[in-house]
Amino acid sequence: MDHTDLAARYFAHMKARNLQGLTELFAEDATFALPDGRELAGARAIHDMYAQLFAAGAPSPTPLATISDGQGIATEIEARLPNGTVRRTANFFHLNAQGLIRRLSVYTRAG
Repeated sequence: MDHTDLAARYFAHMKARNLQGLTELFAEDATFALPDGRELAGARAIHDMYAQLFAAGAPSPTPLATISDGQGIATEIEARLPNGTVRRTANFFHLNAQGLIRRLSVYTRAG
Protein backbone atom coordinates (compact mmCIF):
# COMPACT_ATOMS: atom_id res chain seq x y z
CA MET A 1 0.00 0.00 0.00
CA ASP A 2 1.29 3.47 -0.92
CA HIS A 3 0.98 5.93 1.96
CA THR A 4 2.33 9.00 0.18
CA ASP A 5 -1.13 10.56 0.55
CA LEU A 6 -0.46 10.76 4.31
CA ALA A 7 2.70 12.76 3.65
CA ALA A 8 0.74 15.06 1.30
CA ARG A 9 -1.90 15.63 4.00
CA TYR A 10 0.82 16.23 6.61
CA PHE A 11 2.45 18.99 4.52
CA ALA A 12 -0.91 20.51 3.53
CA HIS A 13 -1.79 20.79 7.24
CA MET A 14 1.65 22.27 7.96
CA LYS A 15 1.21 24.88 5.23
CA ALA A 16 -2.32 25.76 6.43
CA ARG A 17 -1.18 25.78 10.09
CA ASN A 18 -4.03 23.29 10.74
CA LEU A 19 -3.07 22.05 14.19
CA GLN A 20 -6.05 19.74 14.64
CA GLY A 21 -5.73 18.14 11.20
CA LEU A 22 -2.01 17.69 11.68
CA THR A 23 -2.18 16.05 15.09
CA GLU A 24 -5.00 13.73 13.96
CA LEU A 25 -2.44 12.06 11.67
CA PHE A 26 -0.53 10.81 14.75
CA ALA A 27 -1.32 7.74 16.84
CA GLU A 28 -2.03 8.46 20.51
CA ASP A 29 1.24 6.76 21.52
CA ALA A 30 3.33 8.33 18.74
CA THR A 31 6.87 9.54 19.21
CA PHE A 32 8.65 12.40 17.47
CA ALA A 33 12.45 12.51 17.19
CA LEU A 34 13.66 16.07 16.69
CA PRO A 35 16.85 16.95 14.78
CA ASP A 36 18.56 18.06 18.02
CA GLY A 37 18.16 14.60 19.56
CA ARG A 38 15.19 15.35 21.81
CA GLU A 39 12.28 12.97 21.62
CA LEU A 40 8.63 13.72 22.32
CA ALA A 41 6.28 10.97 23.47
CA GLY A 42 2.52 10.98 22.98
CA ALA A 43 0.07 12.86 20.82
CA ARG A 44 -0.38 15.63 23.42
CA ALA A 45 3.34 16.46 23.52
CA ILE A 46 3.48 16.44 19.72
CA HIS A 47 0.40 18.70 19.53
CA ASP A 48 1.99 21.16 21.98
CA MET A 49 5.25 21.24 20.00
CA TYR A 50 3.40 22.08 16.75
CA ALA A 51 1.35 24.74 18.58
CA GLN A 52 4.60 26.39 19.69
CA LEU A 53 6.08 26.17 16.18
CA PHE A 54 3.00 27.77 14.63
CA ALA A 55 2.87 30.50 17.29
CA ALA A 56 6.53 31.31 16.60
CA GLY A 57 5.81 31.69 12.87
CA ALA A 58 8.03 28.79 11.83
CA PRO A 59 8.48 28.51 8.05
CA SER A 60 6.39 26.05 6.12
CA PRO A 61 8.33 23.06 4.79
CA THR A 62 8.22 22.23 1.10
CA PRO A 63 8.50 18.53 0.24
CA LEU A 64 10.95 17.88 -2.58
CA ALA A 65 10.79 14.11 -2.96
CA THR A 66 8.74 11.42 -1.24
CA ILE A 67 9.08 7.65 -1.34
CA SER A 68 7.02 4.95 0.37
CA ASP A 69 7.63 1.27 0.95
CA GLY A 70 4.15 0.50 2.25
CA GLN A 71 5.16 0.62 5.93
CA GLY A 72 6.69 4.05 5.99
CA ILE A 73 7.45 7.21 4.12
CA ALA A 74 10.64 9.20 3.59
CA THR A 75 10.46 12.82 2.44
CA GLU A 76 13.20 15.30 1.64
CA ILE A 77 12.21 18.77 2.88
CA GLU A 78 13.29 22.32 2.14
CA ALA A 79 12.33 25.34 4.25
CA ARG A 80 13.30 28.94 3.63
CA LEU A 81 14.01 30.69 6.92
CA PRO A 82 13.17 34.37 7.62
CA ASN A 83 16.85 35.32 7.23
CA GLY A 84 16.84 33.94 3.67
CA THR A 85 18.80 30.78 4.36
CA VAL A 86 17.48 27.38 3.37
CA ARG A 87 17.28 24.41 5.72
CA ARG A 88 17.01 20.91 4.30
CA THR A 89 15.81 17.99 6.35
CA ALA A 90 14.64 14.44 5.86
CA ASN A 91 11.45 13.23 7.53
CA PHE A 92 10.92 9.52 8.14
CA PHE A 93 7.32 8.60 8.88
CA HIS A 94 6.82 5.16 10.48
CA LEU A 95 3.17 4.08 10.34
CA ASN A 96 1.05 1.80 12.50
CA ALA A 97 -1.44 -0.79 11.20
CA GLN A 98 -4.16 1.89 11.00
CA GLY A 99 -2.00 4.10 8.76
CA LEU A 100 -1.33 6.70 11.47
CA ILE A 101 2.11 8.06 12.28
CA ARG A 102 3.59 6.03 15.13
CA ARG A 103 7.01 7.67 14.85
CA LEU A 104 8.32 10.69 12.98
CA SER A 105 12.08 11.17 12.88
CA VAL A 106 13.49 14.40 11.46
CA TYR A 107 17.15 14.72 10.46
CA THR A 108 18.89 17.91 9.37
CA ARG A 109 21.20 17.80 6.38
CA ALA A 110 24.63 19.19 7.18
CA GLY A 111 26.04 22.01 5.14
